[in-house]
Amino acid sequence: MKFLQKIFLLTVFIFQLNPSFAAIKVTPTLIELDANNAKGDYLTTSFTVQAENDETIRFKLYPEYFTITDEGKMNSIVDSKNKDNLVPHVRFVPNEFTLKNGSKQLVRVTFTDLKNLPEGESRMVMFIEDVKAKEIMLPNKTQNINTRLIVKTRLGIPFYVDKGRYVKAGSFDNLEVMQNEKNLVYKIDLSSKGNSKIRYTGKGQIIQNDNLVGEFRLNGNTVRGGGIFSETKALPENLKEGNYTLRVILTYKNEKGENKNLIKETPFTITDSI
Repeated sequence: MKFLQKIFLLTVFIFQLNPSFAAIKVTPTLIELDANNAKGDYLTTSFTVQAENDETIRFKLYPEYFTITDEGKMNSIVDSKNKDNLVPHVRFVPNEFTLKNGSKQLVRVTFTDLKNLPEGESRMVMFIEDVKAKEIMLPNKTQNINTRLIVKTRLGIPFYVDKGRYVKAGSFDNLEVMQNEKNLVYKIDLSSKGNSKIRYTGKGQIIQNDNLVGEFRLNGNTVRGGGIFSETKALPENLKEGNYTLRVILTYKNEKGENKNLIKETPFTITDSI
């Protein structure tokens, strides 16, 4: 009988998430720079990559431009001609290295020719990718079929450079509660009125008769400069029948590093038909 083999390719990518994954640790996971603080026409920074004790991995580094979608996700673009693309301005060493047995590697990054960057925010992502993919054999109950999983790890570190007169200004445009199939969900609509992104964290509060009856954390996200963001999430399901108010409190930092709050409320009702 002919032997069959199933092969799956899995690429693991991290953007602004947990600093440790897939046998390596990267610090910091996000780098933000202010060109107005540069003493010359360049900026320098660095980050560290560390292997776990029992790993030997060779990595290559390469930068790409990216945009931020209306859902707060990264959309990387190769060879972008956008003026806010940091890739033509970056120099970094080393661009390939091997990590073994808990070793660390410092990567030095320099951005040059700052005078030609536009006012506001420019960006790129530095990808760290293992040179050789790992192969993992998976058990398969089907006779004469072998499943092989090919795992390739890629981590992305976002870089942002602000220049000139840049503004980080968030707007909470809409909050509503609606029924989605059998569940109640809330929808938030935000926008960034400045020329640089905002990054928010937040919480939701459920209020009944002026009493706080529930509280939950919202996932933080990024709204691109001059862009919008929308998100829909389920409300907690342990609410009894009655009239409630959902209050959402979001916090972000403006261009001066000051905390700014965005607060919105909307009423909703729980009935036995939901």
